[in-house]
Amino acid sequence: MGGARIDVGDRAYTRDMANLKPAYLVSGDDDAKIDAWRARVRARAEADGGPGALELYDAKASPPAEVAAGVATLSFVEGNRYLLVDGVEAWKTGDLEPVEQALREMPPATVLVLVARGKSPARLVQAVEAAGGELRSCAAPKPWEMPKWAVERAAEEGLRLDGEAAKALVGAVGARPQRLAREIEKLATMVHPRTQLVADEVARLAARESASQAYDLADAIVAGDSAASLSLAERLAAADERPSRLAYPIVRRLREVHRAATLIDAGMPEKRLAGALKAPPWAVKRTIAQARRADRDRLERALCTFADLEVETRGGGELDEDTAFTLTLASAAQ
Repeated sequence: MGGARIDVGDRAYTRDMANLKPAYLVSGDDDAKIDAWRARVRARAEADGGPGALELYDAKASPPAEVAAGVATLSFVEGNRYLLVDGVEAWKTGDLEPVEQALREMPPATVLVLVARGKSPARLVQAVEAAGGELRSCAAPKPWEMPKWAVERAAEEGLRLDGEAAKALVGAVGARPQRLAREIEKLATMVHPRTQLVADEVARLAARESASQAYDLADAIVAGDSAASLSLAERLAAADERPSRLAYPIVRRLREVHRAATLIDAGMPEKRLAGALKAPPWAVKRTIAQARRADRDRLERALCTFADLEVETRGGGELDEDTAFTLTLASAAQ
């Protein structure tokens, strides 16, 4: 039994085959990370026993007794045998005894991988630990941590995103890791052989109808149009767009116009604004036009209002997210 590289979990292990854990319990709400975990287990199983070497179970259709029987079934697979059960959070505590028994009597060269999409039953955690197994947590990042997560996930796909590009991506498609992972894969394929995208490109390539409306909402706030702002916000809410997805394009637009207004007031010639604003000519022209019409004091108040919203939502304020966002819109567009 020689040494082998075991690629299970989000770390790679090099250990003697005899030292594989008999069981792994993977739990959390980061579906993208869990799916990557599953893919690595499948690759390990196929490397050991060829295609089809991984035995799959869906916990919603297969109760603990069925999985326990599968563990005990004799197998003629050469090398290690792998069984993966997805969705064990659905199992009821009172039904776990057969799996607990199976974990106490794991056959040699058998690896049982249990996946909980969310919180795992406490008795299952205890049973895996008692069997000498390993617990793996795949907790999703907080919403404000998602841009950093997107940068790291993009790097795995060979795609470089800076902080602004990552924020643009989260603003366009939302903060769900699985959705972001799929969008990153799509972007990496679309721009190949290029390996880097900037914020404007991400916003354009990842744009949906609702994302476009989010930028319309940002423009309405810049223009001080309260009625249009609230109307667009209601339309986006009806499309199930969360405030956390809308804040980025709004704040970004406010900052762009505020910076343009500051440079114009400082006497910078228009022909130099394009370089200073670091945007395509068509975007600079539009931003300058908005800046010339915008109320400077209102722009500053709006930026402060959205900064307060970020503090409110991150700090667990008294208002729910929807109410806080609506009040912020009404104040920012005045």
